[in-house]
Amino acid sequence: MQMQRVTPSDIAQVAELFNRYAEQEVVYKKLPEAEFEHTFITPKQQVKKINLTAKAETGEVIGFASGSLVTGKDIAYVTFVLVDKAHRRQGVGSRLLAALEAALQQEAEQPLHKYQMIFFNPVTLTWIVPGTPGHDHPNAPGVDVASDAYIFFKNQGYTDRVFQNSFYLPLEHFAIQPQVREKMNALPQHDLAIGFYDPAKHFGMEALLEDLGSDDWKKEILGNLARDNGGDPVIIAEHKGKVVGFTGPIRVQESGRGYFAGIGVHSQYRQYGLGKSLFSTLCQSLKDIGAGYMTLFTGETNPARRIYQSAGFKIVKTWSDMEKEVLS
Repeated sequence: MQMQRVTPSDIAQVAELFNRYAEQEVVYKKLPEAEFEHTFITPKQQVKKINLTAKAETGEVIGFASGSLVTGKDIAYVTFVLVDKAHRRQGVGSRLLAALEAALQQEAEQPLHKYQMIFFNPVTLTWIVPGTPGHDHPNAPGVDVASDAYIFFKNQGYTDRVFQNSFYLPLEHFAIQPQVREKMNALPQHDLAIGFYDPAKHFGMEALLEDLGSDDWKKEILGNLARDNGGDPVIIAEHKGKVVGFTGPIRVQESGRGYFAGIGVHSQYRQYGLGKSLFSTLCQSLKDIGAGYMTLFTGETNPARRIYQSAGFKIVKTWSDMEKEVLS
């Protein structure tokens, strides 16, 4: 068996190996060869992608491993390790992973601190919600705990960092629940309201995002609003014109999925049921513009799960964010 970096002549075989098990043994969506190459191979700004194959003496690709490095970070990301069924239980996967870790260490600009499998990996894999007609989610936030990969990585020294639950809801029968509607009807008593953001009427969006402390949300929401056309609509909670909560932007993806970037309520306004009111408004708005379903994920212990469950969402997949300390 030989292990080496993926070459252009390998891509067709490696893509075929990936697709052989995609949407069956693993939940990841199948990728046409060009899309596979774009996802795993094509260079990306400030990201270095490392890809290895394991080949039999015949030259057949029997295994594949992929990882990435981000400029300025002392963490490497393990994206994927796969071995053909006929060659498992022979140490191929363990050797591939060890070789990938070594290659990541060698290519890193600074000494690595950890290897991680987590949603911060810039190489994202779309996965299919089990039992649905191809409904997908654009990023796997860790290792599927129901897969053989979970035990494999445990045996290779990776440990659980946090568990993530993926939630799903077909929107066909969505309706705002009576208890949520009751909270929404009570908001005017506190000079609060739910509506769409209008820069001519509302202020304090940046202050809200500062309070919430998420750089990703700042980039997503402020970048959307800065677009020439004003961006996609953003649902807000407002107090006398001051933005005190948000969710959105509102858009339907090509797959029919209702997009979801996040939801947040200012720390001084969390006693009025604004989270549930915002989220239910989001679901109804997405349904109204043609979204067929929604997916999202959150940490096992994140109180936000109560917001999603109140809207009828169900957990369809649990993932582990896993990591391994780099031995010095």
